[in-house]
Amino acid sequence: MPYNRGDYRDKWRIERLAATVRRKLKVNQLEPLSPWHLAEAVPAHVFYPEDFGDEALAGRLRRVHWDGFAFCCDGEVTLMVLLNPARSEKRQMATLMEELSHHLLRHKPCAITVNPQTGLLQRSYDRAQEAEAYDLGAAILLPKERIQRDVAAKRTATEIANAHGCSEELVVYRIKRMRLWQRYEKYAA
Repeated sequence: MPYNRGDYRDKWRIERLAATVRRKLKVNQLEPLSPWHLAEAVPAHVFYPEDFGDEALAGRLRRVHWDGFAFCCDGEVTLMVLLNPARSEKRQMATLMEELSHHLLRHKPCAITVNPQTGLLQRSYDRAQEAEAYDLGAAILLPKERIQRDVAAKRTATEIANAHGCSEELVVYRIKRMRLWQRYEKYAA
């Protein structure tokens, strides 16, 4: 059954999985987690277009709209993650968390096929998988216990984001996901 963001059972399954990942990393639910620490544990190798040694290619890739992608080579256990250095560090962090989450969730990779009408390459897209990976990455990075504590302490989204090195938008998403938005709005307004 595909992931359903609106189903509380899926929501809490993701929260439990995020807590398990943090426990395995020996990171408690209140302390910040570096995505690079998770990448090391997966294991994943993170690289950038410049690492290919072709500056012209790297320049072209920086001008194209993309955040990142991941893949495993046949017979290898290490996940390869390519990030776009033209994106902000906060965007790269979210992308890395999402790509690592796809791997942890054992999602089927997208497929690249030729569009029969245009003859151009296209990739498949599974909206449920993308939502599930995003939610898991967000929950690993910003655990519910930390969000609950920070909202109880009346911290702003900016303060929480700065403590975790992520975007304010991600913090707001997690506050809303934890059903704390009304409480947050009262003191943050």
